[in-house]
Amino acid sequence: MLKRIYRLKKKYQFNYVYKVGKSSHGKFLMLVYTSSKNQNIKVGISVSKKVGNAVKRNRARRLLREAISPFLPNLEKNCNLIVVAKQSINGLKMNDVQNDLKHTLEKAGLFV
Repeated sequence: MLKRIYRLKKKYQFNYVYKVGKSSHGKFLMLVYTSSKNQNIKVGISVSKKVGNAVKRNRARRLLREAISPFLPNLEKNCNLIVVAKQSINGLKMNDVQNDLKHTLEKAGLFV
């Protein structure tokens, strides 16, 4: 579970990141990110109905939440980040998602 200080919660926060942010794509997920005035990084997770039924969406959400947790101390501060799951995330193991997330974060230049 992500700590409260690391979460994007409000709809206007998500809308701002989608409107102003840049994106980076991986095999199983997409990142949308922008700079912010906050001292901490804020992370939001988005899984659309295209991914599958509620069970598959919740599994994808849990995978993404656990995959991003170990990278939080190494990420650039003052950043808002949304992780969007793609349809291909169904049936994957944690290692696959974590490797794709790491590659996508490196491609976006978000590691310190």
